[in-house]
Formats: sequence, C-alpha cells, structure tokens
Amino acid sequence: MRIDQLRLLFEAGDLQACTLLPALLEAGPAPRWTLHVKRRNGALVALCLNRKRNGVDQERIFHSLDAAFASAREIGFQEVRVRA
Repeated sequence: MRIDQLRLLFEAGDLQACTLLPALLEAGPAPRWTLHVKRRNGALVALCLNRKRNGVDQERIFHSLDAAFASAREIGFQEVRVRA
C-alpha cells in the first residue's frame, strides 16, 4: 500500500503495529530495510512506492533506518519494532 493509504488506515484505527525488516534480496555492504504494518485482521502489509512497475506494486526499500523511521512517523506510529 502507498503511504497515503496507510495514513488513512492508521487514522481509522485499522493498523496495530509497524515492523522494519531487512530487505534480504538487496545487494550491498550496508543493510536495506522494508516497512511492514500489521492490520487489525492480522494481515501484514508492506509499504509500496507510489509508482507501479509493469503494472505491479513495488515494495519500498530504505537505505537507512532513519528514513524508514521517518516514514513510520509520517504514517502516525510512535514506536516501531526492528527485526534483524
């Protein structure tokens, strides 16, 4: 989902938790991160880019934890869980 959609769901009370997970398939010396949120129905939803590539949503990859935390804060979360 896009960040504006996630913000609306957060304000409606549908999002319960935010987790930052390592992007395992991203090459490079420094770790990359993805942002996932847990919905009230138990589904885990990833933050996606605003643009689609070949008609498919692309998961947003963060190069730093600071950028990922800033996006979580923009959605409305005050605390985030980080998994290594």
